[in-house]
Amino acid sequence: MLHPSLILVAVLPLMLCGEAKAAGMGSEMPVTYAAYHSEWGDNLTPPIARSIHLELTRSKLNVSLSGGMPSLNYAGPVDAKTFDEIVVLLRSMDAASWPGCTGDENKGERRKDCCKWSLCVLGKEPNNREIRVYGADRGRDTSRLEAEARLCGYVRRKLSELYGSVPKKLERLSFSDRLEGGYWSVIADEGRVRVCVIANSQPDVEFYANQVLLQDIRSLLDKIGVEAWHGFGYGRYAPGTMPLCLEIAYSTRQRVTVMAEPGSMPEGFVEFCDALRDMLAPLARRWQKMGPALEGGIKHLRFGENGMRMEPHYELYRCLDAEGVRPHIMRAFGDIPDGDVPLSADEEQELAGILRSLASWDGFNGNARNVLDAPGFSFNVEFADGRRIRASGYGTFPKGYREGRNKILDFIEKRLPESLHGSRR
Repeated sequence: MLHPSLILVAVLPLMLCGEAKAAGMGSEMPVTYAAYHSEWGDNLTPPIARSIHLELTRSKLNVSLSGGMPSLNYAGPVDAKTFDEIVVLLRSMDAASWPGCTGDENKGERRKDCCKWSLCVLGKEPNNREIRVYGADRGRDTSRLEAEARLCGYVRRKLSELYGSVPKKLERLSFSDRLEGGYWSVIADEGRVRVCVIANSQPDVEFYANQVLLQDIRSLLDKIGVEAWHGFGYGRYAPGTMPLCLEIAYSTRQRVTVMAEPGSMPEGFVEFCDALRDMLAPLARRWQKMGPALEGGIKHLRFGENGMRMEPHYELYRCLDAEGVRPHIMRAFGDIPDGDVPLSADEEQELAGILRSLASWDGFNGNARNVLDAPGFSFNVEFADGRRIRASGYGTFPKGYREGRNKILDFIEKRLPESLHGSRR
């Protein structure tokens, strides 16, 4: 039998339309921030979701519904119509009249035995009606449960629209097969594509691949319609025990989770798994055959400076592309890539010579104490023969730092495209 609060979800569109019309607000609603949060204690059984977190600004919706059902997450742009409809729902909650309302977010019953909740609607004009209420109850208040059901029902319906219309990037895909002992993962890592392949009776392989791989995987996901599988097998297995598990994450925080076993799989699942293996297995074999680094080359490099403004960091990594395994130089600001180019074998040897000339920096770890906002640096390089140079400083630098630093940047910057952030020299 359905929980009484869930019956209202079916008539939500009609109720919402009537409330919006009665409120007479539309897209000119003077609201700058709105939020609703609820967290059900471990000793209670939530009718919809154990955790509900919704935050709304004029340009962005951030929502998470988890526990008690397949989780739903979204963080991305929101149109004026959706904004208005959510605000109407929140304002119609009348939370101040709910039993358990304290008006103080620090008060309430024991966490495990209650549901803590809060509602906030803030405006940009002095005469706009603001709402700031908090409370806790035992999860039996009909008025709050009905209001929460209306909100969650609307969010679930709206997210299905946003998932299909808002541009998003694939950030992570992982697939584990406990039946055959296999594991595959593809992760977008600061503009790179990191691949991990673990196959039964085979050496573990981890490497970087060309960005085209993400495009190919995304095309496969869209072709088969994998997003419709979200929640398949949910609650059937204890964590870590499911025979087959597929997890996908997008830049909008959307997740797709599938738990399956032979005889119980979503339609197209076998075809997808076979296509994924066919895509990743040859790359892993190529990587093992070609080797990760050339003799006398660089295994890894990371160099960056910090100061009063955001500075880029530079990294050398080895990537498998159409030409084979090649070193790539990347420039990034935080986790945002800002240029990436491959190096030839001769260019790698030239850079290796520059880096080896800085061997005297190894072990430097300077710190100018009692100095605020001092410039600093971090330098870490490992060569193919195992030798390393590690140095860092805050307000102090090793002898010959500026000359060495300029040699590195002169080599790197003339090969990278012009920075989107302007000159850094």
